[in-house]
Amino acid sequence: MLFLTISSLLMTLTSSRDTWTAQLSQNLCLTRDSHVMAASRTLANSGFHKDLTTNLELGTIPSVFLIENTTSNFYMDIDQIKEGLFLGYPPVFPDGTIDVEQPADDSPWHLVGVLCQTHHVTLPVHHRYQPAGNEPYRSVCLPFPRVFIPAVTPDSHPNLEAGIVSIETEGGCRVLRAPCGVKSQPECGYVEVEVSGKTEVCSTIPAGLIGDLPVVYISTILVIVLGVAAIIYTMFCRNQNIGKKSD
Repeated sequence: MLFLTISSLLMTLTSSRDTWTAQLSQNLCLTRDSHVMAASRTLANSGFHKDLTTNLELGTIPSVFLIENTTSNFYMDIDQIKEGLFLGYPPVFPDGTIDVEQPADDSPWHLVGVLCQTHHVTLPVHHRYQPAGNEPYRSVCLPFPRVFIPAVTPDSHPNLEAGIVSIETEGGCRVLRAPCGVKSQPECGYVEVEVSGKTEVCSTIPAGLIGDLPVVYISTILVIVLGVAAIIYTMFCRNQNIGKKSD
């Protein structure tokens, strides 16, 4: 019974991710109303672990659904964010499994849906390790997210699907279906808004130098050889001591 419950939950989560990500290539509804007055964004903290803060002035709009593009240079640790919901982190909905160990040159970019119940949201983001190059530091940037505001909610439309279809028929465009709350279901209807003042945020991180690679390779080989030699010597001495005791 427990297995069936877990399987059903996983299927629901996967279905939700496929639903909202697949819609992004469609003709989504865009409202021209001046809902978003201004926006600002910062990356705080030094090193590879950052706090990404987004401030949106939305007037009376109660919530927004952001779609973040992490690029291949950053990642979000979804488990960390989910465990930190009590700290004020918002619910997040990734487009798939995010490998937190991959370096930047091996990692794909990811889309992460972020449901913001406030107009000020902070998320932990992390740099991926950069490939070696000719410069010791590299500047990497996060683009501003796409911003969607709720047009169909359980409060305004008891029948969510009927409300979404009504707006789509009237506007001749598609309404984004995305989670209403912490859980992936039910899905509300969202329309995209124009954002003024949006800019990407950048950070400078260290990167290895190609000129240092020979030294790194030689040092690594030496460490391995010395380690193997130490193991062999230890085993030899141990066998010698055992032989003396048996005599």
